[in-house]
Amino acid sequence: MKFEYLKMTAFKTIAATMLVAATALGSVAEAATTWRFATKQPADSPEGKAFQYFADKVQEYSGGDLVVQVYPSEQLGKEAAILEQLELGTVQLYAEDAFFLQKWVPDIKWIAPIFLFQNRDQWTKFVNSDLVQGWLTQVEETAGIRPLGDPTAFVRGPYRVLITKTPLDDYTKIRGMQLRMYPDQLAISVWSHLGADLRMLAWTETYEGLKSGIATSVTSPAALVEAMRFYEVAPYITRTNEFWQGLMFSMNGEAFDELSEKDQQALLKAHAEAGEYSATLMQETADSMQARLEARGVTFVDMDLDPLFEDMAKWYAEEDKAGRLPAGFMDAANAARQ
Repeated sequence: MKFEYLKMTAFKTIAATMLVAATALGSVAEAATTWRFATKQPADSPEGKAFQYFADKVQEYSGGDLVVQVYPSEQLGKEAAILEQLELGTVQLYAEDAFFLQKWVPDIKWIAPIFLFQNRDQWTKFVNSDLVQGWLTQVEETAGIRPLGDPTAFVRGPYRVLITKTPLDDYTKIRGMQLRMYPDQLAISVWSHLGADLRMLAWTETYEGLKSGIATSVTSPAALVEAMRFYEVAPYITRTNEFWQGLMFSMNGEAFDELSEKDQQALLKAHAEAGEYSATLMQETADSMQARLEARGVTFVDMDLDPLFEDMAKWYAEEDKAGRLPAGFMDAANAARQ
């Protein structure tokens, strides 16, 4: 009897210990917060790798209290659906060009002006100006969405090129060129001013458009040239610095404010480090791309960009005089270029 009693007591002790451990594990699991992070890019793309780098760093710096689940390749829906989810807070993060924020503040379509800044530093100063920061504040006041950290930190590009069927060594040769275009009024206005013959094609239709001759050229981030294989049917590539791109990590502001100070700092630190990682990764991708494509017979053309930017400076001055630019736009742009 005494043995049976001791055995029963030991069993109860073990069961109690297991219950306490399970409760503790359950509490830890319940304490962890999960953020849903929507992206357009495939997981194995340079951008996709940098997104996962960010997510891994958040988990590390939060001690596992905050988990960022990355959903690549529009798994959670197209942009319009994601914007609704982001505003509602069912998606907490969305990484994409800030252009989409013009849904709430139309002036944001000017956040990456075409052929206005010759280098990324100038554009970064512009985005961090009072003017642009004011636009972003309006978005938060309207939709509850704000950027995580510096909106220019995460690099896309890292610069833009024009892929053509014939060499482009002088910007005046743009006149009459059949250029693949997308439905953006600013881009349409600029390229029309330069004399391009615009052909509206979806990004996924561009290769066939170039192959068939519907278009003879396309503008693109350098890092995407190889993946899209445009060089197979348009074997000349010219760097243009058309505009500078950053992938702003737009987040639901209320979701961020509900986090602990530790988890907020984990997000900010991870974002800053992911930005540095993206800059290195994008430059390496662009450099290695050029070497590989040159080996396949693709020609990289050097073009003097000063005449192009001088032409566009006159265009911006005329647009400003006509009142077609946002108030304070040229003042902020000129300050950034000094």
